Amino acid sequence: MERRKSSRVIDGISDLLGREATFAVVVVCDVVALAVVGAVGLHDTSVVSAISLFVSLATLVMVCAVQHTSSRESKALNLKMDELIRVSEARNELIGAEEDSHSQLATHAVELREGHGRHADEAR
Repeated sequence: MERRKSSRVIDGISDLLGREATFAVVVVCDVVALAVVGAVGLHDTSVVSAISLFVSLATLVMVCAVQHTSSRESKALNLKMDELIRVSEARNELIGAEEDSHSQLATHAVELREGHGRHADEAR
């Protein structure tokens, strides 16, 4: 099934935001903004407000784009892991573990470490 166009657009924005050139452009824009604020002074509140608004909006777009991509990639990874658990001799109760509470995950981690130690001892 193909993803929606909006999702592909957001992923494209996220990819663009993650490039080194984009980081360099943002740094240059920040330096220019600081220079403009320094040149006009803090008494010109319209310029300072406009710069502040631009920075706030850019930050919001970046956070939303990164969160969207991260969430989709995390869900895809969880599905892949669940499929590997299903087709292997792994413990099926770990399928969907991303829905468990932190304490349940900690319990699973302890069980896995203890089980790994037991298997290492048996192999010797």
